[in-house]
Amino acid sequence: MSRPRKHMILLRFCIVFLLITLTAFSCVLAVSADSVVTVSPLVSEVNTNQRFDVYINIEPQTPIAGAQLDILFDSNMISAVEVTSGDLFEQEGVMLVFIGGTINNQLGSIGDLFAVTLGKAEICTAGNFAHISFIAGNDTGNSDIILTNVILSDFQGNAIPVTVCNADVNVIASTPLNIPEEVPVSAGGSGSGAGEATGENKENIGLKEVVQVYVIGGSRIRFLFDEKTNPIKEISYLSLKNAGFIAGTTEVLNDVSSTVSQRPSGAIYRNINIWIGKAGYATDSNMDDTQISFAVLKKWMDINNAEPENINLQRYHEDRWQTLDTRITGEDEEFFFFEAKTPGFSPFAITADLPNVFPDSQEREEIEHDPLVDEAEKDNGKIKEKDSLNDCAVPQEAVCAELAQNSSLLLCISMIVIFLGRRFKMK
Repeated sequence: MSRPRKHMILLRFCIVFLLITLTAFSCVLAVSADSVVTVSPLVSEVNTNQRFDVYINIEPQTPIAGAQLDILFDSNMISAVEVTSGDLFEQEGVMLVFIGGTINNQLGSIGDLFAVTLGKAEICTAGNFAHISFIAGNDTGNSDIILTNVILSDFQGNAIPVTVCNADVNVIASTPLNIPEEVPVSAGGSGSGAGEATGENKENIGLKEVVQVYVIGGSRIRFLFDEKTNPIKEISYLSLKNAGFIAGTTEVLNDVSSTVSQRPSGAIYRNINIWIGKAGYATDSNMDDTQISFAVLKKWMDINNAEPENINLQRYHEDRWQTLDTRITGEDEEFFFFEAKTPGFSPFAITADLPNVFPDSQEREEIEHDPLVDEAEKDNGKIKEKDSLNDCAVPQEAVCAELAQNSSLLLCISMIVIFLGRRFKMK
């Protein structure tokens, strides 16, 4: 074979190699341009009958003006409770329409979850599209949380390429803790000793329930507590700032809190510690319009001759007990339900303002059988500690790696081809 022929074959080989490389590189660019929709956390572990939260996050690679999707899950393992909007489209100056979709726990689906900006507004920054609250059932096992029919679009309605990352939930059996069996209806005296986490004496904690919520500025934040033996049912406030995951902790106490120096006035129904977030978070700069919803047994009120208007929530602050603005909100067969406004969080006491009951009196009327305690004792005489997200562990963040783009290789190949072509012409 002559030398010119060999050179022509080599030149053709280089050109073919360059075309193949350009094709592959264009595929890389196409994939890396996909916007990413992720279920967060990607993997989570929850207890049976535990409420937990899931977040749908969107990372736009090109500006978007709308998003829609459906969610599938195993209805034998988990059930959806509520869908609320995130902060992705709720940016300053952006008007939007958000539809939380339709929950069908028989089919295990949430259909037609949808949001769109009005006008020509587009979103370029990553954020939380939707927040879904689930509750685990009685069975243990795994449930995938799968996104389907995912569509992102620009303001003209054109579809945008998308990559989806689904999640897995592992439901495990709850484990009872070895803690005191009884939660007294009223209390006398005071405890002492170093505590854990909140500073409370560990032996004084009859029940601890922790719930974690993703906090978005400008939205109403709700911590829901499910344990029947916990009189606190909900804590809510208007969040003034984005704060990420925040834990709400309630401690139902066997006695007056070990962190206070005196008993509250009136007949004591329950002593409770309530804390939101870490030290320094629960301030006027972060929250407003803070409310606590709680329940009181009708049986306890009958025995103590208490009327709903006698019930108050008291807060211990600056070395004294303060009576909060409390109102009745409803009732069922067992309980009256109340709501109180509070300026902050600390030790609390649910009390009844009754005659002939003084804060220094050591005498109190005992109730032979407390339905709250009876309910707890059905479960092997133990009261369970509940942690909504594995003792407030920070959940895993969704990680979808971006594909690297390297143009140096193409530049080198192009220079080689040009060099060879000029050499052949010279010969």
